[in-house]
Amino acid sequence: MRIDPDSWNIIQKIIRRYQASAEEWQTAPKDTARYERLSRETAAVEAAMAGLTPEEQDVVRERFWTYRDKNKSYEDMINQPFSPRQMRRICYKMVYRTGKELGEI
Repeated sequence: MRIDPDSWNIIQKIIRRYQASAEEWQTAPKDTARYERLSRETAAVEAAMAGLTPEEQDVVRERFWTYRDKNKSYEDMINQPFSPRQMRRICYKMVYRTGKELGEI
């Protein structure tokens, strides 16, 4: 299934911000819209990660959480046991599952 480019970018940003969002969610005041959004985003990323194998989780961590402002290139991820094509499929699966959990897709 094809994902709209705007939705794709939104979901990737949510995945990239996961670590900061999880920390902020712990300290955010409860019963606010921001707390609810952070809670929903954190739960969606955690649910999508839970559906991946440990090797696939390593690919996602390296791709999305190595740099804060951009994704790491598949060609630069040479220490992974997957080809760039396989890593694209793994990251697509992560983005798709996160988007389904969030309701973006």
